[in-house]
Amino acid sequence: MNRRQFLQATGGAAAFATIGGRRAYAFSQSKPLSKFVGNLRGVTLPPYDGTNIPVALPDRTFNGTQHYQISVGQYQDQLHPSLPLTTLWGYRDAAHSAPYRHLGGIIVATKGTPVQITFTNTLPPTHILPVDTSIPGANQAQNRIATHIHGGLVPWVSDGGPFDWFSPAGPNYANGPSFLNNGVNYPVPVSLVNGQGEYFYPNSQSARLVWYHDHAWGITRLNAYAGVATGYIIRDATGGQEYGLIGSGMPNFIEAGGREIPLVVQDKVFKNGNPQAVKTYPQYELPVGDLWYPYNYERSRWDLKGSRIPRIPSCIAEFFGDTMLVNGTVYPKVGPLLPRIYRLRILNACNARFLNVQIYKHDGSADGITLSLANGNPTNVAGPDLVQIGSEAGFLPVAVAHPGKAPFSVTLDPTNGNPTSMSHGLLMAPAERADVLVDFRNFANTTFVLYTDCPAPFPGGDPINDFKPHGNGMGPDTRTLMMIQVGPDPGGNTDPLISTITAGLYMEGPVVFTPDITPAGNPNPTISGVTRQRNLTLNETFDAYGRLIQYVGTDVPVRTSPTRDYGREYTATATETMKNGDVEIWNIFNLTGDTHPMHFHLVNVQVISRQAFDVAAFQTSGAISMIGDVKAPDLNERGWKETVRMNPGEVIRIVAKFSLPVLPNGADGLPMRIPSSPRAGANMPLGAALPGTNRAHEYVWHCHILEHEEHDMMRPLVVWDEPPE
Repeated sequence: MNRRQFLQATGGAAAFATIGGRRAYAFSQSKPLSKFVGNLRGVTLPPYDGTNIPVALPDRTFNGTQHYQISVGQYQDQLHPSLPLTTLWGYRDAAHSAPYRHLGGIIVATKGTPVQITFTNTLPPTHILPVDTSIPGANQAQNRIATHIHGGLVPWVSDGGPFDWFSPAGPNYANGPSFLNNGVNYPVPVSLVNGQGEYFYPNSQSARLVWYHDHAWGITRLNAYAGVATGYIIRDATGGQEYGLIGSGMPNFIEAGGREIPLVVQDKVFKNGNPQAVKTYPQYELPVGDLWYPYNYERSRWDLKGSRIPRIPSCIAEFFGDTMLVNGTVYPKVGPLLPRIYRLRILNACNARFLNVQIYKHDGSADGITLSLANGNPTNVAGPDLVQIGSEAGFLPVAVAHPGKAPFSVTLDPTNGNPTSMSHGLLMAPAERADVLVDFRNFANTTFVLYTDCPAPFPGGDPINDFKPHGNGMGPDTRTLMMIQVGPDPGGNTDPLISTITAGLYMEGPVVFTPDITPAGNPNPTISGVTRQRNLTLNETFDAYGRLIQYVGTDVPVRTSPTRDYGREYTATATETMKNGDVEIWNIFNLTGDTHPMHFHLVNVQVISRQAFDVAAFQTSGAISMIGDVKAPDLNERGWKETVRMNPGEVIRIVAKFSLPVLPNGADGLPMRIPSSPRAGANMPLGAALPGTNRAHEYVWHCHILEHEEHDMMRPLVVWDEPPE
């Protein structure tokens, strides 16, 4: 059987267990909130309107580098008309007095124009969410931040890794061991004080949607859920990759009022004032309307080894909310849109929830969606295709049309619970992005519902985490995302066919490998120029409190009894070390019951193939025994990626070139020289295979289910470079 054994819930919001003589109340549930009453937030330039999401602007340009001032602080925002103000943490443009708004601080950058940002930490000492100090790194200040540019090709000192954290200024100021603030000769000289961090982004990549979010060790999942995350768009519209969108007749971009719409999807739970829970744990249950985050490890949801029940507050295996937000608004509506082609830039910013994005015609019911009693899928008419032209690492080599109606289904192997087949539409794991064109030209005066139906946890699921439309137009509901209203046609349509638009786009760099899975084909041929192949593993076991814990490991066990355990802690000696410019193939064996979205700092990768293997044999003896046919990557995985879905019971094969970013000269006209990580040495050994190198560039790779990443599914990724000539 699958090692993940999820049990049916037994209590709802008022159920309780007993921990140390105290009542520990079960998973909370948001109060019902009406759908489609709040407007989807767009983005706005100064003067800021106080409603939409503010775009940050540079305060100066120096030597071709744009400098920004971003502060990180606590504020309140209205996320639904029926909710009181919700307390959040997040970003704002301090140089232009932008208001704090959920997802504020969006940056629109240009390929080839570097960006440098001074982040100022103004957070209060106490977190707005429960902090479990028993997990690695969490027993430090609760208001630490480390800003990670997710998807950026940046020097390691600006990557914002977990050890790059710093606290606000004051008598208790502290910073992490990898925080080398102003330790590089930046192009823009600035005067920094305690509580500030300086980051430099070369923006040498092609057009894409990246994002920046917190990555502080031990509290990443909390900070990101609290709101410390927003978008970062790299443009390449002057003859580059993105030019095809404009040159083919598409209107201009977000910042110019065009038909490009960012959609940042999150799931939340809002405190409901349950009197029993409030009486026992008011610090975690009040005030009503604030974000609720689980603080009790429940037997009814997650496996627990032995009879022990962990401490409170306790970390959990995964967080799944009951209420969906898009662009910071609960179940929003947008429109009337023109009956034209729109470009949707979708980001799955959930902690753990996967999305299967679909679009249906609103059927006139209160929810806009009616589910079949026979199979639970919408009976609605399908909307237009979602034509994906890009993923998180830029444009795809070929556009992929996802049907508007594409319910998720999975077949599980009865002997081990692993998936043998899946059917879906636009499937998005946490941290994945999709650049999508939708053609509304034949749908004037039509209303649609954007919908998802992924099981949680993915792919097996548990009904306790799935809130369906109730028929009354109210939440909780984890399937309904938003309503889209298309208005009348004013005439004058000049949009080309989508096929014409996509013909003008191209992917950055070559496709390293296109699999051939025909009977006569070779799905795994030799790839030239490879420096090394590695076998790596994704693992799950129990921690000292009996809680589920996930690890990354190699194929060398750290323990062999009662079965082989390959998992290694994040702080254990680095194993994924290589030289600048090395090309490596990684065969990653998933020994767990979950699909893990593995995110790679520094590099983009290409997926070669997937194949099932005998998990029991691997855990018992280390034998690698493949099962069945090799599978090609999904059509929308055949470009470059930096977040890759890795299914249980499968080995996924990827290839990457580990090249450090090429940096411009600094303010003194000399080439920027990046120092070695202070953690190099015992934690990042050079190894006999890499003689003559002298500087360690510290990155990481990890699962982007944030609860997994933090406990403890993350490993160093260290690139060593040669000494200067």
